[in-house]
Amino acid sequence: MIRPLKIVHTSDVHLFDGEEGMPVRKAFSQVVDVVLEAESDLFLIAGDFFDHNRIHSDVIDFVYEELARVRCPVVIIAGNHDCWGEERAILQRMDFRAGAGHHVTMLDQVEGATVEYPELHATVWGRCMLEHTLENKPMAGSPARTRDMWHIGMAHGLYVDYEETGRSSLITPREIETSGFDYLAMGHVHVHQQVRHGNTVACYPGAPVPYYGSKAGSVALIDLVPGEGVRVAEHRLGTAVARQVAEPLVAQAA
Repeated sequence: MIRPLKIVHTSDVHLFDGEEGMPVRKAFSQVVDVVLEAESDLFLIAGDFFDHNRIHSDVIDFVYEELARVRCPVVIIAGNHDCWGEERAILQRMDFRAGAGHHVTMLDQVEGATVEYPELHATVWGRCMLEHTLENKPMAGSPARTRDMWHIGMAHGLYVDYEETGRSSLITPREIETSGFDYLAMGHVHVHQQVRHGNTVACYPGAPVPYYGSKAGSVALIDLVPGEGVRVAEHRLGTAVARQVAEPLVAQAA
């Protein structure tokens, strides 16, 4: 029987160098604290982990040290600020498994890749962003559910609920609905947003560093409960973790 699953989802951390980058590093340390406090089963980082591709070694070492604190599996995808295809791309220069541990997986396949966690009764799929262009389709090639396991996706791009052209890396309602994911971890937008299309709940977690006048950054806490569905809650950094506070958004069909 499929088991309950607890996820912490972040994106758009935008780590960078120097003294000006210290508040961002502090915020990411708080995100890791939430992962530990929540006793999360899975930690998702949905793109723009780094602000640019010219990151220096001190920030790389900081990331390795923070991710080494995490005891659950970690899955990372590239975003538009840390695109895989740029020269000297930071994500290509890093070796997360050697630096932080074998629990960290970077989904680095341009056509998309799936990692399976049998002990969690879960699979996680995502694409590696080469370039943030009109041609980039973050949801292209998302696989159908093939097992009686939680079906989780990751995508970095702009969700639009209307027909639009001229914008890069779009994610559409139809793509979300037809994906069949139980949960889609999105990145790119810096404020918390939840949507549901079909049987799929999709979410931007909000950025760890506050934007637009917010007093605190945020992450998303997700509970996947067999027979009940998906609960998503916005969690403000610096506050105590409280789980099971959101109503189910979609019933689990499996």
